[in-house]
Amino acid sequence: MKVLDTLIRVFVEREALDQTIRFYEDLYQEKCKARVYYEELNLELAMIARTVIIAGDAESRRLYESASATILVDSIQEAAVYLQQHGAVHLTEPKRTPRSWIMLVKHPDGLIAEYVELVHEQPSYT
Repeated sequence: MKVLDTLIRVFVEREALDQTIRFYEDLYQEKCKARVYYEELNLELAMIARTVIIAGDAESRRLYESASATILVDSIQEAAVYLQQHGAVHLTEPKRTPRSWIMLVKHPDGLIAEYVELVHEQPSYT
């Protein structure tokens, strides 16, 4: 498993997403590189530089607000094995979304992180 990047997380109500995106685009002098709505989670995510903005109502955000960071990895399965072998606790098992694999993990030091493996091919619905 290789860690590809670590992102800070910002949580907002859905109606504040556009304003929050503009703020971080101005701050980093970069455009939003991804904006995705995850229907099954009722959340919309936007990525700017090393920031992921997570927008939705309080109930939809509740589980994900416990995580302090998003850690991008090249293999969610390898990360799951490594983390378990090194004393981390899986709060969720790896779950497939349309564009990624995700899981929440509590590190031995207490940090809660969401691990994400981005999937570049489109999922098959057949």
